[in-house]
Amino acid sequence: MRRLVSPIMFTLAVAALAAFTAHPSASAGQALNNAGDLSVEGAFTCDFTLPGSLVASSPEPIGAVLERDRMIMSRQPGIMRKHVPLGIDFNTGNLFSGGRYLFDTEELAKEYKTFVTQEFTLNGVQFLDRPEFLETDCHSWSVVAARDFADIHTSQIVLRTERWGVPSVNQRQLLKDRWPAIRAAAAARGYSSVWLLYNRQEQLVSLVYFGNRVAPPDPNAPDFASLFSLQEAPALGDLLADLGYAKQLDRTHWSWTIWFPFLNGDRGEPSLWPNSPPFPQPYVGDGVCEPSRGETHQTAAADCSVTCGDGICQVGESAQVCPSDCRQ
Repeated sequence: MRRLVSPIMFTLAVAALAAFTAHPSASAGQALNNAGDLSVEGAFTCDFTLPGSLVASSPEPIGAVLERDRMIMSRQPGIMRKHVPLGIDFNTGNLFSGGRYLFDTEELAKEYKTFVTQEFTLNGVQFLDRPEFLETDCHSWSVVAARDFADIHTSQIVLRTERWGVPSVNQRQLLKDRWPAIRAAAAARGYSSVWLLYNRQEQLVSLVYFGNRVAPPDPNAPDFASLFSLQEAPALGDLLADLGYAKQLDRTHWSWTIWFPFLNGDRGEPSLWPNSPPFPQPYVGDGVCEPSRGETHQTAAADCSVTCGDGICQVGESAQVCPSDCRQ
C-alpha cells in the first residue's frame, strides 16, 4: 500500500525537487564470473539526511558539488561504480541521499570507508562533518553476489535498499544458498540489478536492487511513478523472512547520478544523470571543470584553465575548480 503523504508535505517536496535545475547486461568494462554474476567482492553504502532547503541554501550549484566530489572520491582504488541516491522524507520534507558503491575487493571497500569517514577533507572540513549532513550511516560490505540484468547506462533509474541486523554466527553460506532464489525473483520482476551484501563484524545483511522507468520521463517533474512502483512492490527481502532477521531499513530512492572509475585528468567515462532534468546536473559555467564531459578551456573557459585536465595540479589550479588534477 502506498504510504499516506500529507498533501502539504507532498507539494513542498515536489516543488523543492522540481526546482533542481542493445548493450551487454554488465556495464562497460565490468567482468562477469562463470555464473554470470558480477565479479565484485566489496561494497560500501552511506546514507545521509539533508535539509529540504539544501537547493535554496547551497552557495554553489549542486551538480558542481557532486562532480567535484566524484573526481576526488572515485579515484580511490577499486571503485567499480557508485550510485548517488535521492529521496524524500515525506514526514519532514528533508532529503535522503548518500552512496551505493561496488568495489573490486572487500579490503578496498574497507579502505574506502576509512577514507570517507576519516581522511577525505576539503576546504578544511572532513566529509562527514559537512554542515548539510544532518545524519550519516556508513558501512563497508562483503558482496555475497551481485547481478546486472540490463545496462546500467539506461536501466537503473530507481533503487531500493533493505537492511537487517543478523545473528553473530556466520551467515555467508546461508546467504549464498538463498542467492539463486533472490536472483530469480529479481529477474522475474524485471529489476535491472540486485546486490546481496554481508558484514559479519557489524552483524548486518543488505539487499540493494534497481528498477527501470515505468513511464516516459517528464523533464518538469520527478519520476514518482517509477519510485512508487518499486517502493510499493513486495519487498525482495521477504525471501529472507523465515530467517528471523531484524529489519533496520527499507528505503527507496531515485538514482540521481552514477559514477564510474576515475582516469587521470578525468579522462574516463562521464557520470550519468538518469533523473536529470528535473534534478540538478552539471552544466558549463557551474564553476567546476569536467573533462570527461568534454569540457576544456575552448569549450568552457569559465570553468577550465588552459591546463586543467592534464592530470597535473599546477599553479593556480585547485580541487575547487580543477578536481580532475587536484585533490586539495
